[in-house]
Amino acid sequence: MEHFEGAPLRHFGDLPAMAADRYGEKTAFTSFGQATSYAELEAESNKYANMLADHGVGPGDRVGIFVPNTTQFPVSYFGIIKAGGVAVPLNLRMDPETLVYVVNNAEADHMVGSPLLAEQVQNLADAAEVSTLFLPGVSDDGVVNVSHVLDDYDDTFEKPEREYGDIACQPYTSGTTGRPKGVLLSHENLLTTVEAYTKGGLAIDADDSIVLVLPLFHIFGLNAIMATYLVRGGTMHLQPQPEGEGMLRGIDEHDATTFAGVPAMYTMMWREYRENPDEYDLSSLRYVNCAAAPLADEVRRTIEEAWDVPMVEGWGMTETAPAGTVEPSHGVRKAAGCIGPALECCEIKIVDPETRETRVSPEELSPFPDSDLDFDDAEATGGELAIRGPNVFEGYFELPEKTDAVFDDEGYFYTEDIARVDEDGYFWMVDRADDMIIAGGENIYPAEVEAALYEHPDVEEAGVAGAPHEVKGEAPVAFVVLAEGADVTEEELRRFTLDHVASYAHPRRIFFVDELPRSATQKVQRYRLEEMAEEYLDGPLTSGDQL
Repeated sequence: MEHFEGAPLRHFGDLPAMAADRYGEKTAFTSFGQATSYAELEAESNKYANMLADHGVGPGDRVGIFVPNTTQFPVSYFGIIKAGGVAVPLNLRMDPETLVYVVNNAEADHMVGSPLLAEQVQNLADAAEVSTLFLPGVSDDGVVNVSHVLDDYDDTFEKPEREYGDIACQPYTSGTTGRPKGVLLSHENLLTTVEAYTKGGLAIDADDSIVLVLPLFHIFGLNAIMATYLVRGGTMHLQPQPEGEGMLRGIDEHDATTFAGVPAMYTMMWREYRENPDEYDLSSLRYVNCAAAPLADEVRRTIEEAWDVPMVEGWGMTETAPAGTVEPSHGVRKAAGCIGPALECCEIKIVDPETRETRVSPEELSPFPDSDLDFDDAEATGGELAIRGPNVFEGYFELPEKTDAVFDDEGYFYTEDIARVDEDGYFWMVDRADDMIIAGGENIYPAEVEAALYEHPDVEEAGVAGAPHEVKGEAPVAFVVLAEGADVTEEELRRFTLDHVASYAHPRRIFFVDELPRSATQKVQRYRLEEMAEEYLDGPLTSGDQL
């Protein structure tokens, strides 16, 4: 990682100090109209570290963070890590029961809360029996009023010794297929990821700025964007809520040069922009980044043309901190679904999803793809992604059997994400392995059917899942949010998909809904779609449902 004070950076808590040394009074963050410089970030996070240590937080102690995208988040986050603690970012959109489970599972006896969510965080702390809650503006039993005490602490801090491999952060998976799992990320995992992004994964420099609405409790916003921006010296304009008008207004007013979001955010922005294109000047943007879920080609093309800006995609996971692949913002432009080549720190191979037998090895892709690979053979060059590198997590918290199940003896982590690789060594995302629908022996990936639906101008959002079929076992059904004023029928839309997918993959039924069920990280919840399909259908699908 970058050098600081004559040695490579090996403690993630030193990142603000390094940035303050480089960029000083330059603005690191704005939030609600107030600017925080790089020097102030270092000073305030040191005060937080002193306060936390004074209340018993020491090396290895878990501290929950229940804070939206405001300056309080980075200040408390780095304060926890400086104090030797393990930061546990809490997903603000999780239901209360799941949040209590996460706090208890993490064994977090201290929490930092936002005054914007005072009642909610106090209820959570009480339910989880947290002994100490740090909450600005509130004085109560077990509550430290940060507003009253923080300035009493020194703005320098002597860090306790921590090893490069010690855990610094413990985010939780979104829990779309079961209980959320604590992901153990070390100082090495976090720092090598940031190094990979700064060495070409993300084109950011000190003149760049971003409207950062991606939640900082999510690894994409937390480490890929925030930490990389801090190393490169850019400015982050924090927004707590993803609203179409607010995001567009932020880009316009701050002359933001980059933006990063998930597909659902771009849908929100496009709905607003489409209705009021003259209200927003987006000409300051150099590129925009999309990750966390597959993006439909029609959506990407529409936004790129309307905003005159390249959209790049990438892939990573909480477990990879989240380094994996990134599509370059300059050079060859490819279609939606292309997630780019592997980042410098990562070895990625493609394996058979059932047997884990290697189909494409890292050596066959570096420095250039092997000419013997048959890129026209989707099965030979496609399959499950497996990744190895210093960015890959140490394991799941207190889940040794689950950890063993996802790693092999060579240190590869098996992701359950399905992708293919092309002749340029660029990966293309297909879908999650556990989302695959098997209809009469044919493999169908929901994302491919969704992409076909998005080609229709009347489709605003689409989600596809499997439903029971009396002969084929299961078959795809779709849930569609129509564009305002659309009058397309189910039959017309089903026949439209036949021009874009194989006949066995077209949706047997399409249900029009007002919104799609989404997780706290804005991913479509396929298990909820499956439940909805059973509610909407009178029984199993039949052969008569096929066109």
